Formats: sequence, structure tokens, C-alpha cells
Amino acid sequence: ADVRSAGPGRWFHRPAPRPAARLRLVCVPHAGAGAAAYGAWGDRLPADVELVGVRLPGRENRLREPPFRDWPSLTGAFAGALDDQVRPPYVLFGHSMGAMLVYETVVRGTGRRPERVILSGCRAPAVRRALPAIHGLPDERFREELGRLAGTLREVLADPRLMAVLEPMLRADIRLAETWSHRNPPPVPVPVTTFRGADDEVAPAEAVAAWRTLAPHGIRSHRVPGGHFCLHDHAPEFLRLLTRELSLC
Repeated sequence: ADVRSAGPGRWFHRPAPRPAARLRLVCVPHAGAGAAAYGAWGDRLPADVELVGVRLPGRENRLREPPFRDWPSLTGAFAGALDDQVRPPYVLFGHSMGAMLVYETVVRGTGRRPERVILSGCRAPAVRRALPAIHGLPDERFREELGRLAGTLREVLADPRLMAVLEPMLRADIRLAETWSHRNPPPVPVPVTTFRGADDEVAPAEAVAAWRTLAPHGIRSHRVPGGHFCLHDHAPEFLRLLTRELSLC
């Protein structure tokens, strides 16, 4: 058996457990990140919402596990864990690569459906990537580009020993994100909400607007100040709008 699919404590982290919650918000991190990316949200969400952070292989308590390198394997393992370990009703939230995994999971057509998917900082699957790919660059160039794109990783990039440990996972994640595409993407079978930063170069306005064609059950869209990491850089405004979306479920 693949160790990456095992264990109830591997995939999900609940920083502020709320067993009687009305709704669970399952948050999938961006490339290179883990459940800690959403740790500060737990106490800032409504009291009847439980935050469930997703821990992918290759980081945090799963550092010794190899990262996934293809979408079908990652999606299958995550969807299985979600069905086994997260009690409905729930909303799936993902940022950037995390939003891609949310989409891949919900269009599989198996398992329980979330009440809504919330896709942040993510182009629609038929839209070509706006920026040049970096996952195949030599080490020094890769780290330079990573530092420019992902401000949250600057502390990691400054530590050569830590970077040596994490670089295979970072490359695997970024390769997944950069090569993600669908020629004929299936529609999302639940209501959709999108978020984008006003100055986001990774997921520009027209690339995010294209989700409209894949949302037969309705779509709500929000633009917030900032760039690709607006969910952290402008957290109060982002969480205010997110709370409004959760109230619809």
C-alpha cells in the first residue's frame, strides 16, 4: 500500500476542533505549502464553521513521504481521504495549485459533493498559463524565480539546508501547477465562488473569469486588493468576503 494514502492524521489538521460545527471548511494549500498556511484562520471564522487544513505529502508531518507527481494519483488519494475522514456538510477551498486539486476532486464524479467550491488565485483549466514555466530551471534560477513569485517561501529559500530538503517537493508541486490543463474541461457540479487579487499576474482577470463557462450551478466572484497571495497579504478583507460565502451554505 502507498504510505501516502494511510492514516487519519496524515491528510487533515484541525487547529481549533469544533465537532458540533454546522459546516467544515476544507482548505487545500498552494504549491509548496501545507495546512499551516491556513492556521491563523481558525479563530477568525464563524463559531459554527470548523477549519480543516489539508496536509499533502512531502511537507510538515509528512516530510518523509514522496510528493505526488501526477494529477490522477494525487486526486484519487485526496478524494479517498476526504470521503473517509471529513464529515459533511463541507466546503472545499483551494488557493492556486490547491484550487486545481479542488477542481480535479469535485469533477471526478465519485464520493460526496461539497456544498460549494471556492477557487482562489486560479486560472480556469482551459486557459493557458500566463507566466513562463519555472519547474525545469537549474537550481539557482529556480530559486530566484520562486522567491519572486512566492513571497511566503522567502525564509525557506534563505536556508540552504532546508531548501535542499524541500526542493524536490517544491519542484513536484510547481510542475503539477504549471502543466495543469484540460482541452475540454468538465463543468463543476456544485456552486462556485472565485477570488482573485487585483494585481495577480499568475491568475489575471480574464483567466479567472473563464470559470463562468464551467459553473452551471452558479458562480460568485470577488476581487480583493493585492497580488497572488492576497489571501494572506489582505487577510481581513479576504476573510470578510469568505465568511459571507460560507453563510450561503
